[in-house]
Amino acid sequence: MATRDQLRELADLRLREAETLFAAKLYDGCVYLCGYVVEAALKARICTVLNVAEYPEEMKQAFWTHNFDHLRLLAGLKNELALASGPVFDNWSLVTSWKTENRYDPPGTSDWVKAQKVLEAVRSDPYGVFTWLRKRW
Repeated sequence: MATRDQLRELADLRLREAETLFAAKLYDGCVYLCGYVVEAALKARICTVLNVAEYPEEMKQAFWTHNFDHLRLLAGLKNELALASGPVFDNWSLVTSWKTENRYDPPGTSDWVKAQKVLEAVRSDPYGVFTWLRKRW
């Protein structure tokens, strides 16, 4: 499995890819990749919390998930005050509607407005989910 550093790099890369897709007006792909930005960042945080170099493979049932609420719990962020209310919570709520199954959504499911909202919910400073997670990984 990926190391903590690889997960950090992957999160940064997926964000750049999502931004590139947005600029190319490929909004479905932009929104989809934003989910992987958050997933990789959460998994990097889990490595930090567990003080391990690689994302755990030993307990696949618990750790091999795409569910943001499960990953947030494993990352020790369930009770973070920043998620209890305010702009980070609003962005979290928007971003975590993502599911891997969205890859089967019909083309055109995401338009400019949706993609822009999701992208900003991920990257805005200081309240974007990815921005918030980077301070904790």
